[in-house]
Amino acid sequence: MLRAARLALAAAILAAAAPVRAEPVSIPIAEVADSAEVRREGDAIRHLASQYLFPAQLGQMPARKLVVYAPGNISVQYTLRGGGNGDGWIDLFVYRPDEGTLADEAQSLEALLIERYKGTPLPTPQGFTDPGAPVMSGWYDAEIGGKPYLTYYQLARHGDWAVKIRFSMPREATDDVRSRAAEALADRPTRWR
Repeated sequence: MLRAARLALAAAILAAAAPVRAEPVSIPIAEVADSAEVRREGDAIRHLASQYLFPAQLGQMPARKLVVYAPGNISVQYTLRGGGNGDGWIDLFVYRPDEGTLADEAQSLEALLIERYKGTPLPTPQGFTDPGAPVMSGWYDAEIGGKPYLTYYQLARHGDWAVKIRFSMPREATDDVRSRAAEALADRPTRWR
């Protein structure tokens, strides 16, 4: 009942006619219930507007929370131990893009990584693979909360929808964190499911 109430509250907040942009609403995965935005399909979550299926996990990283930014604009975060515990995390977003082309969207995202996170482009780290076309992607040395991180984006279009991931891990992440991240990213998170 609490799960349904939280998702109903999130939908009500986002559907309000106020001109002010609503704050994102974060819901632990265990509390996500069927709503106008999403439907549970076993352990996975279907985004109803796009029909994208968020998997229960990417590699060894289970889904931890759903974030509703606006109607039709949601993300799911995946992590094993949580970013604050020295682990890596993946935020997987599905939304209607503002930019005209995939290249325009990637350029805007890269500018944001450089400006907000003091990002510096990097070559693909050892042990990771580049998804190649038609997916846009890039690695950055960045600062998140004043701490050094490696962060990565992957962006793809599927009809009127964009699927984006942003992955981050501490710059000096241990080998187990790196191998878990490489496995999760090799799962091609931006492919349509």
